[in-house]
Amino acid sequence: MSDNKHNDTQLNSTEIWVNKADISQTKVVHGQIDTAALQDGQAILKVDSFGFSANNISYAVTGEKMGYWGFFPANEQWGIVPVWGFGTVIASKHPRAQVGEVVYGYFPMGTHLLVNVDKANDVSFFDNHPQRVSSSPVYDNYLRCAQDPSYQEDSKAWLLNYRPLFMTSFVLDDFVGEHISDKVTTVLLTSASSKTAYGCAHLLMKHKAQRGGHYRVVGLTSAANKALTESFGCYDEVLEYKDIEQISRDGESWVLDFAGNKQLLLDLQDLLGDKLSREVFIGATDVKSQTNKPKGKLHGQLFFAPHQVKKRTEEWTREGFNERYAKAWSSFDAHMQDKIQVVEYQGAKAIQDLYQQGLAGTLNNEEINVLTFYTIPR
Repeated sequence: MSDNKHNDTQLNSTEIWVNKADISQTKVVHGQIDTAALQDGQAILKVDSFGFSANNISYAVTGEKMGYWGFFPANEQWGIVPVWGFGTVIASKHPRAQVGEVVYGYFPMGTHLLVNVDKANDVSFFDNHPQRVSSSPVYDNYLRCAQDPSYQEDSKAWLLNYRPLFMTSFVLDDFVGEHISDKVTTVLLTSASSKTAYGCAHLLMKHKAQRGGHYRVVGLTSAANKALTESFGCYDEVLEYKDIEQISRDGESWVLDFAGNKQLLLDLQDLLGDKLSREVFIGATDVKSQTNKPKGKLHGQLFFAPHQVKKRTEEWTREGFNERYAKAWSSFDAHMQDKIQVVEYQGAKAIQDLYQQGLAGTLNNEEINVLTFYTIPR
């Protein structure tokens, strides 16, 4: 009798682990979680679905450098790529985490997450599990979907894929607006077909007039993605990487780098010389360029979105920040709605295959991806 009761408390779990030394190597790891072993203050979240884009590849590429392996530690050799998704509380020993409640937040690429519920309020709660090594509270917060005005059943795919990326787009545009001078006539964005880049480009265009209208927004992308990127209507101009000689040197330039291709950045430094007033490093979507990097020094700064979020939340208040963000999101959502289609992937094998596409740089930028480890009946 006791054996049966014990079995009833066992949950089968699945995770995809990535070799930290060779991020092209993955493996599926199965385990079990015992709900009877829950301690006071803990809850188990079932990961229902999550988004996937070049942003997740950046997490893997910079896992050691930026601390992304620390959120959901596997072991010394292997790590788990973080994803943004929806989860359901399926077991709880905390009064403010109710079984059946749906939350949005940062999850491992897996089926379940054990959290230590902390700082719970009507809107959200935080996870302060001792094994979780976090670089910012932004990543530890789980929003209650029932209290989230932006949560709607028919927009879940958009929230999964764009919400975390567009938050970076939003605060990066704000950072540009705060620091750019009227001497800057060109803002260049590498990996221009990536979601974070064209989200930021949309806002740079939208806010251009109120900033004096002195700059042009120019996207740099591959030949394969040029036409698509132009069709998004987020840039004044889109150039192929091989055509950077066409970049205007009449005024100063900013480079917002989402690709992480050192050779490209060195070429831009050489081309623009003292006309390059600022270089900002945001992501690393170009995985192939991360090996055998050329010699040469880059003269830029790392942009860490949570720092700008914290700064503006303190200055504008949380409510004021959310209002500004919601207004920006509404504008972007309306602009992109008819340009993107949703594609679903089910099961560990499909998720691994999509991850490999991301590493190879062959994700379809006309699609947003909704992933789940579970088979959903049609």
